[in-house]
Amino acid sequence: MGLERRTRPRSTGLFLTLCASMLLLAMITQQPWAAGLRGEAKGLLEPMESVMTAISDRVSALTAGFGDVAGLRADNRRLEDQNAALRREVAELQADGLDNAALRQALDFQRSYGHSTVPAEVVGRGPDGFSASLEIDRGLADGVRPGMVVVTGAGLVGRVDEAGQHAAVVQTLADPTSRVSAYLSQSGLEGTVIGAPNALTMDIDPRFGAAPASGEFAITSGVGGGYPRGLVIGELTSVDHRDAATVDHASVAWVNDPAAISVVLVITDFTGT
Repeated sequence: MGLERRTRPRSTGLFLTLCASMLLLAMITQQPWAAGLRGEAKGLLEPMESVMTAISDRVSALTAGFGDVAGLRADNRRLEDQNAALRREVAELQADGLDNAALRQALDFQRSYGHSTVPAEVVGRGPDGFSASLEIDRGLADGVRPGMVVVTGAGLVGRVDEAGQHAAVVQTLADPTSRVSAYLSQSGLEGTVIGAPNALTMDIDPRFGAAPASGEFAITSGVGGGYPRGLVIGELTSVDHRDAATVDHASVAWVNDPAAISVVLVITDFTGT
């Protein structure tokens, strides 16, 4: 750094001295008495002019280079900002697409199901990873009451556990205390779907001549009055069936992913017992 500081003033002083010398010589050679010297001075100054021209060109090139670097840096920053903005827009569009798909599915369910419903947005989830409870943005002021059944376009979610004026807490099927009477879509066998943090299970009442099978859907039966009949709960993924057993056991893949639920419908014209 010290060498650079000493070199720069010397170069600048030399450049200014050469400029002053050329200006002085030009003034002198314009005098009539110096006509004879003009030719000689011209010959002497030609090498100096070449040096000055070379220095000037170099300074111009360096200045232009600095300008180009600054311009490239500005362009790079601008492109980085545009890239970040595009990534944000893509993420927002993807999220909007998921929400819109869920809303369309819910509205289709609403039109086909026949019950009165109130749409609500999920604004909070329980502290556990499987979301045993959800918070929605509708409450008593919107006609939502504890005990009301909550669904999505895919099927059953749970029921309203608590309700405030403008919000409510939904107990989902993932809650260990959850119990839903159901029947199987193909065999017609009935049983109870039991909640669990990691997976739903179903205890199936055996019947002579019929056996549960993987791929069947568990659907609310309406038995006991807790839920209306006909809501899809999930698909049987595995079955433990024994001819001599008093109860068959099955694992059930819930049709709803609690971590992905964004829009729900509260059935307002059915209150379970």
